[in-house]
Order: sequence, then structure tokens, then C-alpha cells
Amino acid sequence: MRSFSYEKTNMKQFRAPNKKVQVWVGIVAVILVLLYLLPIYVMLNLSFRYMTDLTPRLYLPEKWTLENYVQAFTSPDLMNSFKNSIVYVAEVCALEIVLGGLAAYGLARAGGKVSTTLRTFNICIMMIPSLSLLVGTYSLMTRFGMINKIWALSLQTAAIGMASTMFFYTSFIVSIPKDLDDAAAIDGAGIFQTFFRIILPQLKPITVTRLIMIAVGAWNSYAMPSYLLTDTSKSTVILTVRKAFYSAYGAVQNVPLACAMCAVALLPVILLYVLLQRYIIEGQLDSVSK
Repeated sequence: MRSFSYEKTNMKQFRAPNKKVQVWVGIVAVILVLLYLLPIYVMLNLSFRYMTDLTPRLYLPEKWTLENYVQAFTSPDLMNSFKNSIVYVAEVCALEIVLGGLAAYGLARAGGKVSTTLRTFNICIMMIPSLSLLVGTYSLMTRFGMINKIWALSLQTAAIGMASTMFFYTSFIVSIPKDLDDAAAIDGAGIFQTFFRIILPQLKPITVTRLIMIAVGAWNSYAMPSYLLTDTSKSTVILTVRKAFYSAYGAVQNVPLACAMCAVALLPVILLYVLLQRYIIEGQLDSVSK
């Protein structure tokens, strides 16, 4: 009797949620999604109208046009900033994945109090806001002549994100059996061969997830590039979009063109998510299971 009453009590505790609660949760979720999509809708709505169209921003354009997108794609400043941003993102991703992965591999396999202390120190570094390092970083890079250098900005960005990359990789490498390392060593493989040929292929979901996080963060980076890239020929996409919006509210208010440039700047990030979303989901499921 006691076991039956206990099971009955547990069944009451795990009763399915009320339908009214589900309805309200759905309504709140829809409202939040609409609020999130509203700025994107305004941006796209303005990008398809003429400069002389003064209808409210929530209304559809009086006349639709692709002229703004044609000007955006043919803009030499935007195309040059695309090239700079691609180089910048590629360098940051390569530095963080290779160096951060190797460092995480060493921490995960070392063990002992020293490794535990370093991992704790690494987590503490993650808590430091990057903007708090702006003054020291700028003065140091000025002293070494690293201003207006894409590779220097890549080094600075990778150094800031290295702690997060090491944290992600260490958590996953710990779950990989050390027997694989021993077997590779018996076959004559060195540390680098073991990592790149045996360990790293098993980390594909988290590697792709981290690559997307690094790429999106570098592509949308604004604070550090605005201080370290003062030469307009070295500007990234975000700096060019900012310049377009600043000039849009000048004497000639061409806000539709600025919105079109902003939409074009978003395309690589959206394509990256669409092409690699399967690996993002796999990486998140693996992190939950571990």
C-alpha cells in the first residue's frame, strides 16, 4: 500500500503541464520572436525603398527597388571591407582552434593539481571583459607598431578568445580515453600527430560549433577594430556599415542604402549558420550528454 501511494504521489508530481500554461507560453514565445525580428524587418523594409520614400517604417514601400543592393554590391569600400573581414576571421579561427586545441589537449592529459589550477585560472580569465583591456592593449600595440595591421588585430582577438576555446575543448577531450594516445604512441606517433589525426577528428561537432562562435564574434567585432584600424583601407565590414549609417544621417539622408549595406553584411553569417547548423546541434547535444 505504501509503495502504491508513493507511486501515485510521484505521478501527480510529474503530471503533464496545464493546457492554459502551454497556450500562454506559446503566446509569450511568439511575442518575443516578433520583437526580435522587428528590427530586421525594419532594416529590410527600408532597404527596398527609394530615398525619397517617406512612408512610416513599418509600412511596405510605395515602390520596390533593388537599386540600393546594386550600389551596395558595387561599392568598393564594402567589397574591400569584405576582403579584410574574411582575412581577419580566417586568421582568428585558425589561431584559436589550433593553439587553443593544443593547449586544451595538454591540460586535459596532464592531470594533477597543476592542471586543475591552470584550468581554474583559465575560467577566471574568461570572466574579464575584453573592453577593460582596451587601454593597455592599444598602448602596447602602438608601441610595437601594430596599429592598422589585420594580422595584429587577429592576434589580439585570438588572445582574448583563447580562454573560451581552451575551456570548450578541455571539457570534451577529458571524455576521450587515454588508451588512444597510448596506442598512437606505440605506433610511433608524436604529440602533434596524435592530436591532429586522432583527437581532433573526434571533436568535429564542438570544433564546428566553436568555429561559428569565433567567426560570428570576429565578423561582428566593433570596439577593438574601431580603435586599432584607423586606416579606412583596413576597415572591416562592421566599420564600413557604421560609416554608411553615419553618412546616411548627414546632408544627404540615404538611409535605404545604409540598410542595404547592413543586410549584405549579414549574409555571410546567415549562410554560415544555414550550412553548419547540423553540427551546432550535434555539439550542443554532446555537451548536454557529457
